[in-house]
Formats: sequence, C-alpha cells, structure tokens
Amino acid sequence: MTESKDKSKAADVKTETYSEYEDHLIEYLTSPSTIITKPTEVEIEKHHQVITAINYPRVVDPGWLTRLIEMNLDFDLSVHISPYSVVTTVSLLENELKKQKTDIYALESEGKIVPQALIQQHEDTSALLQLIQEGSEKMFDMSLYIDAKGFTEEDIEKTSKIIRNTMNSLMIVPKIPSYQMLQALKSVLPIAEDELKVTRNITSSAAAACFPFAITSFETHATGILIGFNAINSIPIIIDPFELSNPNILVLGTSGGGKSYAIKLMMMREFMEGVDINVIDPQAEYTDLIKTFNGQIIKIAPGSDSVINPFDLMDQTLDEKKLSLLAFFRVLLGELTEPQRAILDDTIDRTYEEKGITKDPKTWSKEPPILEDLYNEIMPLTRSTKEIIYRPAMAIVNSLKSYAFGPMRFMNQQTRMNLNNRMISFDIRDAPDVGKGTLMFLILEYVYTQMKKSKTRKMLVIDEAWTVLSSGEQSEYILRLVKTCRKFNLSLVMLTQDVEDVLSSRAGRAVLTNTATKFLIKQDTSVLEEVVKQFNLNNAEKRFMKIATTGRALLIAENTRIPIYIQSSPEEHRIITTKPDEIIEMERVELTKPVGKGVYREFDVNLQVHRKSDLTDEQLKQLEVRDFLEVRVKTLTGESDLFLIRNEGEDTAEHFVLQHLILDEIRRYTNKGLLHHTRLPDVTFETPDSRMIAIEVETEVGLKRSLENMEEKLNVMKKYNECFFVVENPTIIQDYKDKFGVMIPRTEVPAKIASYFT
Repeated sequence: MTESKDKSKAADVKTETYSEYEDHLIEYLTSPSTIITKPTEVEIEKHHQVITAINYPRVVDPGWLTRLIEMNLDFDLSVHISPYSVVTTVSLLENELKKQKTDIYALESEGKIVPQALIQQHEDTSALLQLIQEGSEKMFDMSLYIDAKGFTEEDIEKTSKIIRNTMNSLMIVPKIPSYQMLQALKSVLPIAEDELKVTRNITSSAAAACFPFAITSFETHATGILIGFNAINSIPIIIDPFELSNPNILVLGTSGGGKSYAIKLMMMREFMEGVDINVIDPQAEYTDLIKTFNGQIIKIAPGSDSVINPFDLMDQTLDEKKLSLLAFFRVLLGELTEPQRAILDDTIDRTYEEKGITKDPKTWSKEPPILEDLYNEIMPLTRSTKEIIYRPAMAIVNSLKSYAFGPMRFMNQQTRMNLNNRMISFDIRDAPDVGKGTLMFLILEYVYTQMKKSKTRKMLVIDEAWTVLSSGEQSEYILRLVKTCRKFNLSLVMLTQDVEDVLSSRAGRAVLTNTATKFLIKQDTSVLEEVVKQFNLNNAEKRFMKIATTGRALLIAENTRIPIYIQSSPEEHRIITTKPDEIIEMERVELTKPVGKGVYREFDVNLQVHRKSDLTDEQLKQLEVRDFLEVRVKTLTGESDLFLIRNEGEDTAEHFVLQHLILDEIRRYTNKGLLHHTRLPDVTFETPDSRMIAIEVETEVGLKRSLENMEEKLNVMKKYNECFFVVENPTIIQDYKDKFGVMIPRTEVPAKIASYFT
C-alpha cells in the first residue's frame, strides 16, 4: 500500500510540464530559503514585526495618515479596503439602531443615566443610515498593518517602538498580533490578501481621508528624470520638464548655493535620456563634464578658431535680424536713446544694402557685412554739425571701436562655427570681460536659431544668465525667445545669482512668467523678503528658505511647490563637483595595458563593464575593491567570455553585459548612441540620415516571460523610425515575426548595425 502511494506521488510530480515549470519559475527563484517564525516576529533575512491598528479616532482630517509614511524608518505599510453592498450595509445599520434604541430604553426605564457615548453612537448611526440611503456614502471594511523591519532584534524593537508611539499620537491603538505573525506578514505583502482580518468599518469619505500620500508630488513619466528628494519624507521627485506647460527652467540663488551642481546633475540625466545639451559657459565650469561625455568644447576668444558674426542672418529674415541686432546693441551700449536707435535703424539698413542684401529673400544668401562695415557707415555722422546727430553717433563708434580694431576685434569677421555633437559647451572664459555680455547674447541667438531646425528634445543652459538679461531694456526680445521654446522642443535653462535684478526688471518678469520650473536655492537675507513676496511663499516655505543649506531648494513646477534636497550618486558627484579639496582627494585611476606593438588600451575604473582578458592583475585588484563581480556571458560572436561588471540595476548580468556590448558596437560608427534603464528601449542610436533606431534586448529563456516583456515594450519601440529585438529564444524569432517585426540573435547584431552605416 505504501509503495503504491509513493508511485502515485512520483506520478504527480512528473505531471508538471516544462511550460508549467516556466510559469512557476519566478516563485521557485524568489521564495526564501528559510522562514523562522517566533511569537512576535518573523525572520526572513531581516526581522519582521507587524503592527496592526485595532481602534481609530472618531473624526479625522484628509491625509491624517501622512505622518506614518513621513517616518524615516525601515517599514512597509499596507491598507486593505473592502466594500459592503448597499443592501448589507442598510440591514446592518438598521439592526445596530434597534440594538442601540433597546439599550437606551432599558437604561431609561431603570432610571439610570444613559452614557453620552451611547447617545453619540446612536446619533452617528442614524445619520450614517440616512446618508447611505441617500447614496451620499458607502460602507467599507478597512485594515491597517505596518511591517517594521530590521537586521537585528535591537533594530526591530527600536523601529517598532517609534511606529507604535506615532500611531498612539494619531489616536490609533496599535497591537502586535502575537502567534499570528506569519499571517500578518502575508497581509502586508503586495498580493491583495488580508489573512489577518483585523478590520474596522468606515465610510467612503473616511476611506478617502485615510489615503496616506497627502504630500504634494509629481506624476512620473517614462522620460522623466530624478530631480531630487522631498525634504519632508524623502520621496523621489521624478518629473519631465518637457511635459509641463513649457520646458523652461530658472535657477535663482546666491553664489555657493549649489546652482551649477543641480543643473549639471540634471544635464547628465537628461543627456542619458536622449536630450541634446548646449551650454553657454562664461567661467569654463562645465568643461570636465563635457569631456566626460565626449562632448564638444567650442572656445570663443582672441585667437580661437570659432567666431560668430553679429550680422550673420542665421536663417532669419532681414526684419528678424534687425530686431536681434538692436537687442545686441542694447547689450553693447546699454539703454539706447531715441537718436541712437534712429541712427542704428538707418545705418544697419545701409550696411546690408552695401553688401547687396535687401528685403528680397533671394539676396539673403550673400555674404553679410561685419562690424567694421557698420563702423565705417556711422563714422561720417560724427562729423555732423548737428549735436543731435554727432553726439549719439560718437557714442556708438566709441563702443564699436573695440570690436572693430580693439581687444574684441576677433569678432570682426565672418561666422566660423561647427556644431557636430549632442553635448556642446561654448567656453568664453578667456574672452575680454568687456565683451562677455555681447558674446553670450550672440551665442544664445546662434544656438537658438540652430536648435529650431530640429524637433528633438534640447536643452540650452545659460550660466550667469543675467549678464545678458540685465543689459538693456530688452524684455520683448527675451520674451520672444522664452515663449517660442516649447514650439521647438527646447528647454531654456537660466542660472543667476542676481536675484534682485530678476525680480525687479521687466525682462526678469517676462522670464518668470514664461518659465514653468523654478529652483529657489539658498537666498541672501537681503532679498529674501522680495522672494517671499514675488513667489507668494507661505510661512513654512519662508522658514525653509531661511535655513536652506547648500543642495536644498524649493522646487516650483507650475502650481506645485516642494522643498527638496538634491543628491547625486558617488559617480555623478565625482564628475560634477568643483570643490578643490574634493578634486585633489578623489582617486583618478588611469592605468594602461599594451594591446599590441605601440598600441595602448585606456583603462577607466568608472566603466561598468570590463572584459577580463583585457585587464592586468593591478587593474583586477582596482575593480575588486570597488565591488565589481565576475560573470561569464556569450558575446556578439556567440563565444563565452569573462567580464567584470558593476550592475547596480535590476537587469540580469547577461542582459546588462549584452546591452553594453551592443553600445560598443554602435560606437564603432557613431557617438550618437545611448543606453536606457527605464521604460525606453534598451539601446537607441541615430543613423547618418537622422533616423532614430531602437533596440530591445530580451535574454529571458522562458517563452511566456519573454513575450510579456516584449509586449510591454512594443508600443514604445514603434515610436522610433526603426526598431528590432535581440532575442535569446529561437522559438520567438521563428513563430512571432508578424507580431514583433524584426528579431535577430545576438550573433547577427554587428552586421545589422553595420547595415545602417554602409
């Protein structure tokens, strides 16, 4: 009989097909190896102690549970809400009313005092019954459980005590369900099962008030980036500036408050999401960052190869160019008088006409004039006998002299500029200080004009922006720029420490009105009251700004305001920090190993994937101390090889390495390739004919899981000009072509990528 049972059990085990095994594979892999249950806790790697709520306050305000999630502790919170049917609810309440009336009548008939609590309970039940019969309310069962976690028993006891004290302060009665801890833990897990069933019936309005996330936050987007963390509860703030009413950003703060640091961090994260970056850099602060990403640095100074001619039409109409030239001369001369404006209006027209350029578009391709031509056109006016002519003319030529013949004469030539990179910095540090404002204006106009030609996402960062904005009353021109940015998918990012000028000038108000995202970083006390007034800050926000330290900011995105702290990863910090002490102390390891005769391969410890065969023993040691792991993965040739990787994401090691190998293959042809670790495709790149190609890597062996992953990414992939999947399972390639399109094994990836460049 026993033998028969054993055979029956064996037969049952064999009935699990491979497909069924695949369906349960995640369960098998993720199930803990050991579970230790104790009367008041469960140990699964960590110690877990679940606290349940057994009583609640009679009246609550919306978001009253927010204080629970604001605790900076290691815990999970679970709320179960289950509805009653209307018929059941009415029946329960009617029975409860009858019972309460009976109790009240019995006490009154015996001459006893009826407790006020019973009277209040009867009134509440009667009122609730009426609301439910009217359809204004519904009834629900609610359970609240908090799973306190810790690596030691001391940790969990401390955490549990703080949680229980906080619950008591909210008039919630906490209880630890002894000898039921495993059921309690299952009730906290995100599987929508309440095995403990410690419930309390509540109304729909009370259920809404129990929603614990009352702290203002933002909707996240697939293309959003991490901006910072909520300073109150450390919730990550992930937004996409391009999804707001306009993508412009303004950063206000004193020197040393962290303006450049915050924007460098944003630049890096946006760049990794495929956004093109241009920077106007008056102090060469962004040079190291640009070099890290193999960007292009355009130096504009005496003797440099790059220059912008202010008279270059730059694909504008002649009328548009005249408008920008007048703004340019406001930067150069300061506020223009009416005689100066009249002289410039007239002489600019004549200067263009001398070169054969008129309002006829056919003439706009001719070589434009230069500053010396305008100087020569105005010079005769300085000899006029009329004071109203020679005085303004003399003021103009005196300012133009340094641009035509003096220290700024390098601008007195035709435009020479080559923009051929996704990340570009315009370095004007070595330009004479007297001309930096005009240079920044010209670069702003030139880059803005070039960026209008493409509809891809772009950021134009202007450091020390008020050097341009405060030079002359030119709010109309600035307003035109900031209002049209959204049309061309351009985010104009302006940083300035001249907060008072921004708040008080007409140009500044134009910028404030047309900038959806603002960072108010540490403010000088002399302008704090003006900031409070301008941005209508409440007392809590004002107090935050008063005590704000470096790295903290008040983020304003349209009508939402959140105090945040800006935090980078160690690798991000290494790239963007400008503190001399930190730069000196930071380890920069650049070892080399000969690859062939006279050829050296650069070793960068910051790369996340290294082929082991390319490394020396010393380099291996450098990676081991930095927690790199050794893995064996098949390469794009199909051969197995050893790699050292630092995979900080959720991808498998094979997926992670294959993603980097594909990017390396793309970089044999172009630097316009990107990795993504979000809901975007795994790898994207741009072809020479400006097509965007998407690649999704699917290394799952199981058929069901692979198809689910590919289905999830398919809609995003179709938004690109072309796309293809790199698939491990040959069954998918053979049987699902109609659904997923082009699918290839890893060994065909090199040839597929090469086909886009030949």
